[in-house]
Amino acid sequence: MKAPNINIKDILKKLSFLKNNLALLVPIIIAIVALLLLIPGRILAGRLRATVEEQSVRTGKRVDTLIRDVNSAAEAEVMRAQIDAHAQDVNAIEALVARTVERELLRYDLFGPDTNETSRVLFERFSAAYRTSINRLVESIGAGACPTVSEIQAALKTAPRTALQGVGGVYGDMGRGGAPYGGGGMMDPYGGGGMMGRGQSLGIVTEMDKKIVDQMCLDRAGTIQVYASPVEVAGYAFWDDWTFEDRDKAYRDCWYWQLGYWIVEDVFTTIRQMNQGAQSVIDAPVKRLTGAEFTLGKSRAARGGRPRAGGRMRRTKENEGPTYVTDTTDVLTVPCTGRFTSPIEDVPGIDVVQFNVRVILDATQVMPFMEQLCSAKSHTFRGFYGDQPEQTYEHNQITILETSISPVEPDTFDHMLYRYGDKPVVELDLICEYVFNRTPAFEEIKPRQVRENLFSDEKK
Repeated sequence: MKAPNINIKDILKKLSFLKNNLALLVPIIIAIVALLLLIPGRILAGRLRATVEEQSVRTGKRVDTLIRDVNSAAEAEVMRAQIDAHAQDVNAIEALVARTVERELLRYDLFGPDTNETSRVLFERFSAAYRTSINRLVESIGAGACPTVSEIQAALKTAPRTALQGVGGVYGDMGRGGAPYGGGGMMDPYGGGGMMGRGQSLGIVTEMDKKIVDQMCLDRAGTIQVYASPVEVAGYAFWDDWTFEDRDKAYRDCWYWQLGYWIVEDVFTTIRQMNQGAQSVIDAPVKRLTGAEFTLGKSRAARGGRPRAGGRMRRTKENEGPTYVTDTTDVLTVPCTGRFTSPIEDVPGIDVVQFNVRVILDATQVMPFMEQLCSAKSHTFRGFYGDQPEQTYEHNQITILETSISPVEPDTFDHMLYRYGDKPVVELDLICEYVFNRTPAFEEIKPRQVRENLFSDEKK
């Protein structure tokens, strides 16, 4: 490429007019210099703006965001307080779990690591303590029995009697069936009236007799809050007829029935809470306790109950008491919770006992009763050796596994001397489980005989 031919002389000639106009020379020079400075200034300004945007503005925005997101020192203290509160909740839950098994013992001189009693006297004292405590529970719910056979017969002996005509009438010969007050073996709940053989009558042969019996039953219902008796509670008859065989068996009996008493105590607490404020059986939600047992009651068998898969219909008489549920071979029902006694002797762990409770109650009170049964209940504790200041704790260890409800016909034999009021009533039959959480203190008082039997090679 040919370089341009620049003639300097021509340029100078063209600019020679500036010699005559020196006043214009200075502005022209300034304009040229300004033009030369403007172009790189523009370039530098653009670069500077980009640098500021990248390094300063964006950084400032990030700082603003961080300032908004980062908690202040005061907020950090609040968070620390919340964390501490959660930790306290965890500790409180652990303490609550431990306190569920910190319960009053029937005898404080029987359980513990240093107890190795060989005399039968201590076990006989436990027997007496169990029956005395059951009697107190019965009294605490204002319970009583229907009129006994002997009471009815004594009252009818002094009543005017006019024999009805005909044989086998409603109030005639009770031995021919058909009469609502006829035979079939009525047992006095407290043992005061003896057994009436089938075919014998209560002596109701006139309309006046019927009215007398009805009034006796109504009067009795008006003086009590619920029908219940000690012999309908598991363990009462067992300990009444208990005899000492050997020390190991005696320790096991006492321990399992101590667990059983705590369970029965919760049943009575439920009835007392349900009937609070009631004047008598007539207006009480719970009318009658028909059983609190660790076997399946006869009423369930009478309704056509059958063994559950892997379970037994009814335990033997020798094993009618509470026992730990270790697998499906010793259950009243296969637990929907899937809970069994922990298979190894570990802490923490659980011990599970199943039980059966049956009550007759107002048909509208079925759900309230079940809710109350499973609700938290308070108890006192003075240490497992009775040597500490009394404390009040709460426990909640019951889960309902199976429910059965059947209507009650007041005129049938099982109910003819009971008065439940005018509202429909039902019998509620529940199978439940009771969970005992293992804690070091609770395991300390568990007898060696129980642990050895539970965790023997055959059980593992």
